Amino acid sequence: MPPHPQGQILRCVDCTHAFTIPESISNPETYDPSYFLSDHRRWFENPDVGLFARVLAQIPSGASVIDVGCGRGDFLRFARRERPDLELTGIDVAPNEATEGIRFAQGDILQYSLDEQFDAVLSFQVIEHLADVNEFVDRLLQLVRPGGIVVVSTPNAGSALYSAARLGRALGLTLPYNRLYSKHHLQHFTRQSLSRLLSVHGCKLEQHWDHNAPIKAMDLPVSNRAADAVLRVGLRVLWGVGRVLRKSYLQTLICRVTDPGPAKTQSMSGHARAIGLP
Repeated sequence: MPPHPQGQILRCVDCTHAFTIPESISNPETYDPSYFLSDHRRWFENPDVGLFARVLAQIPSGASVIDVGCGRGDFLRFARRERPDLELTGIDVAPNEATEGIRFAQGDILQYSLDEQFDAVLSFQVIEHLADVNEFVDRLLQLVRPGGIVVVSTPNAGSALYSAARLGRALGLTLPYNRLYSKHHLQHFTRQSLSRLLSVHGCKLEQHWDHNAPIKAMDLPVSNRAADAVLRVGLRVLWGVGRVLRKSYLQTLICRVTDPGPAKTQSMSGHARAIGLP
């Protein structure tokens, strides 16, 4: 991968996955209140309700659901309004306001003691922030009941947006590349590498969606309103190209877990070698 000012990025030529070496980042991302209120304000002010509704349609009546890395609880509050039949739980390192019908926990899911299983384990735009994706998937599988589903949503590094950023970097326009590959995201999954990760952990892949985020939700690295408007026009063009080519900015994978036992554990070290994680 071309050099980046915030860290060293590697790519696996086999599975196409790219990742930043955490030790190469001098000041890692933090998740204090400014992360939600200023740094990524637009993203959290404009939740992707279209994706939320599509995911809810996959969850059976009366199911227990956990949103891992729930942020401000946007999906859970939407689900509470649309599907009051569901048992809803959310966990995040950031605190959440108490909400009737939703149980919130604060902590790191990799460290938090939660000895329960759920019918649906969801993770929206979380896995790209983590250093060890194998440990994270392993934890998700500990949380899901046999026969339940795991939903993982993350950016698509094979998308038209990423491709345009890499082309721009080769032509000397570094801003989009530096933004997409910043320390904000440690992992950059293609459709191939995400499906491979879940497959080697013993998941049965049922659906793999290609979709875009709301344009107004995108946090852009400019403060000038005119520049912001121009960049959003460019995003609309790339969103359209992505839809046509099935290379949209985001991807969501739905897996069925029938037996998250020995086969899952055996596969972890093999995938760690495959994508080059430490």
